[in-house]
Amino acid sequence: MQNGDDTGGEVKEPENSTVDDWMGQNIARDEEVADRAMAENDTVEEAEAQFEREADGKETHDEAFPRPDDESELGTDAP
Repeated sequence: MQNGDDTGGEVKEPENSTVDDWMGQNIARDEEVADRAMAENDTVEEAEAQFEREADGKETHDEAFPRPDDESELGTDAP
């Protein structure tokens, strides 16, 4: 179905789009950081340290989806 806006198949999100907040995109960015860290460092420990400094997917996700203070509200018996 055409909507009259032929962009050649490219999807263009509006400036206020929240698409950037999708967890899969955060994971993909962190994977790139991990790959680069492994390529740039001699040891796994150095690569892990670089990853911890540069990766932000977990923090971004936690900010967007905070966990409730009381997990019992979710109906789980998580420790």
